[in-house]
Amino acid sequence: MANKKVLIITPFFAPESHAAVFRAHKLVKYLKRAGWQPIVLTVDTNYNYNEDASLLEELKDIPIHRAKYIEPTVRGLKMWLTGKDRTYKALKKEEENDNVAQIPTAKRNLENKPGFVQKLYSFCLAHYLKKPDRFWTWKKPAIKKAKQLIQQENIGLIYTTCLPFTTNQIGIALRKSTKVKWVADFRDPITYAKRMHSSIPHVFKLQRKIQDETFKFADHISVLSSSYKMIFHDQYEGQYNEKITFIPTGLDDDYIPKKTNIENSIVFVGEYLKEYKGDFFKVFKKTLNRLPKEKRPLLKIIGNKEINQKQALPYIDALNLRANVKFIDHLPQKELYMHIQNAKYALLIPGLTSLWWTNFAKMVDYIALQKPVIAFVPAISEAQNELSNAGLGVFLTENNESNIKKLENIFLEESENKSIQTTYCKRYLASSQTQAFIEIFNHISV
Repeated sequence: MANKKVLIITPFFAPESHAAVFRAHKLVKYLKRAGWQPIVLTVDTNYNYNEDASLLEELKDIPIHRAKYIEPTVRGLKMWLTGKDRTYKALKKEEENDNVAQIPTAKRNLENKPGFVQKLYSFCLAHYLKKPDRFWTWKKPAIKKAKQLIQQENIGLIYTTCLPFTTNQIGIALRKSTKVKWVADFRDPITYAKRMHSSIPHVFKLQRKIQDETFKFADHISVLSSSYKMIFHDQYEGQYNEKITFIPTGLDDDYIPKKTNIENSIVFVGEYLKEYKGDFFKVFKKTLNRLPKEKRPLLKIIGNKEINQKQALPYIDALNLRANVKFIDHLPQKELYMHIQNAKYALLIPGLTSLWWTNFAKMVDYIALQKPVIAFVPAISEAQNELSNAGLGVFLTENNESNIKKLENIFLEESENKSIQTTYCKRYLASSQTQAFIEIFNHISV
């Protein structure tokens, strides 16, 4: 196609550095390398997240436009009226300067009010001020700016990614009012899993309407987990199957570390959730007892150190495992990938009954780096399917004795894993992710 311009619409973008940023970030970065002209439309204010200036440096030749966004909260209103910066990064900096030990988290309620007032405020947020989500105030400015860019730049393609629901509303409006082709990307099955949508009937009704109209008006649907295709098949009785494509998020090719000697370690990446409990540690302890001292692996838990220690240490201490577990605080991606590359195995332990549909962000990294994974996941699940396709899975079951024997065997073995499907693993690189989107862009532009 002659015009290779595509408007990327997302409220989560650099310099923000959380997980929701990277799918669009890598797409933009590698579209540019492939000869395309990505143009980004995002929010003008980051209220809740850490930032990494180096992410913007990677995109220094790419136009990024920021439409007005006022968070529909007391904080957002105060910032709009007074101009005083009360964003997460500003508050964090203040507390660091004041030597306050407790660092605020993105989840902290920054407008704490006691008793009835807090309850009333929370009610208003859930029922009205976050309908369909907290980005609704961005919709009109974003649509206005997008229309200007489409006309001025002669843009023929738009890409949106959700959650939030608001980005799909923007896509629907632009598809109805302009001649653009629209790719709607789903990072989550937005009305399937309860934690993705509102439990309030009138809010959920709007959210479901947005999803229905997205499938009706989008020229193509991309999903980051193949399981979403099955979910959407059931929700729409196969009506839209032909325009749904599974495209996994890819690890940035530039960040792949050089091969080094493998150390005798297991690496867990991310937040150790309370739902994980201590099941794996019990198996780990019994495995260590059966292994010679020189064969006993070190378990590295990499992520928010304060949260992970709070959740995991009670189980570790109860089993006297401190000497075999090391906590490492959140790391930049390049450094994190070195730890994954150096480990003998990675660890994935959501359990046997939860999140069957999830293509975990950490699993993307494990597959891209071709790292064998000890996986405690549902037998019928996206994780089981993709790790099997990649030849990387060491799957645990409900039978603890079998699990212990399996772990004992893999740490006694010296031979390399010869079942790794290297070609399939490359599907989980950013360059492959981008090429898959390019094929869709070309297809719908004909």
